[in-house]
Amino acid sequence: MKLFTEYPEKAEEKYSALVAQAAKANIENLYKEADRALRDTHAKTHACVKGTLEIFDFDEAAIQETLKQRTALTDTQIERMALKQGLLAAPKQYPVWLRFANGRSKVMNDYESDTRSMSVKIIGVEGERLPQSHETQTQDIITQNAEIFFIKTIKNYYGFFTSVMKGGIFPLVWLLLHPKQFSALKSITSRYPKSLLTERYWSGSASTLGLPSNFDPSQSGQVPVTYPAVVKYAFTPVASQSPYRQLPYESRPEADRDRAKAESKQGTQDNYYRDELIQNLASPEAKHCWAFEIQVQTRPDMPIDDVAVVWPEADAPFFKVGRLTVAHQLVDFDQQCDFCENLRFSPWNGLAVHRPVGALNRLRSRIYTLIGEYRHQKRGTEYREPNGQESFE
Repeated sequence: MKLFTEYPEKAEEKYSALVAQAAKANIENLYKEADRALRDTHAKTHACVKGTLEIFDFDEAAIQETLKQRTALTDTQIERMALKQGLLAAPKQYPVWLRFANGRSKVMNDYESDTRSMSVKIIGVEGERLPQSHETQTQDIITQNAEIFFIKTIKNYYGFFTSVMKGGIFPLVWLLLHPKQFSALKSITSRYPKSLLTERYWSGSASTLGLPSNFDPSQSGQVPVTYPAVVKYAFTPVASQSPYRQLPYESRPEADRDRAKAESKQGTQDNYYRDELIQNLASPEAKHCWAFEIQVQTRPDMPIDDVAVVWPEADAPFFKVGRLTVAHQLVDFDQQCDFCENLRFSPWNGLAVHRPVGALNRLRSRIYTLIGEYRHQKRGTEYREPNGQESFE
């Protein structure tokens, strides 16, 4: 295994095609009689929230020096990196839309074990775009409150997804036959944050930071491809004032989850996270911040293609390159909910220099396009790229 290199998966095209076929059949079956279709994963939207992402004039030389001192990267590997490019090229403030959601493929009560996601749409990002982009001046970064994903290969994804389609005991049987995946799933769904506005989020999968001079995109997934650098992203909650210290994790009280579970038996739906977002941001003093961070792959055994493996921070430190801020706003509008459901997010919507890499990201290129187009066709609406000036008051 080589550093900064993605590798094709065995029978990748076969299983990618099978997943796409299954995903299309599943969503058509779920929503054939409905007026609209939800996303096939992360189906429950809590809210869409406006924010600002500030990219810092960070010290590239200092980051390179830290990498030399704390990692096994060679001087040559470090010197070939260009950290200040694409979204990170220059200090700037960008408007963003954030979509907060649960991870399950069905709309469930919030006391259920699950991942919680924050999809970030950065607006006004200029530069050469990925051909798969569905927008012209945005960069999407999709994150969840877990460092990893529990599925490691496209073949695994196909097996689990088809078991979910069958329903009943089939998903559990698949997980029992794949104990490492089962353990990873239990690990990533074990958090019940007190607020989604103070939670840490990771990209899980990796993206490039720059492209090789002779890059041929058709080779990705066909032969090994080596890039100048590969990184993961994180949004780490910090205090809203200088020195912006990292906030500790806080959990939703177990007694509150138990109460919501009991009330659900009487027909009351548990929408804790949406309610908390609405109430929290309604306060005129509301202000929440995250440090925007990048983590450089520093060893070949920190895999790009297997997203079920953590890149340890002790060996691959995160570096702050910006700050995401969300302040007081009202988010409980019907039109805003409709706008949020209409938004499309994809790791493949953005700049070419931030190309997503790894087997599951290549699968996402196919599936996200398929599901996104189906959703908008079902809604009968023409998709409009957000400009950050939307208002629903």
